[in-house]
Amino acid sequence: MLQFLLRFTLGHVVGMYLAQNYDTPNLAKKLEDIKKDLDAKKKPPRA
Repeated sequence: MLQFLLRFTLGHVVGMYLAQNYDTPNLAKKLEDIKKDLDAKKKPPRA
């Protein structure tokens, strides 16, 4: 349990450091852009 808590805390600290000091991509925005591209390429249904 202690080992899990140590890894979890260390992961959060490293993640916060990277987010504050480096230009990390916004994954939510990237996924939204991909979704829009896929919707634009989707073929309309045949009538």
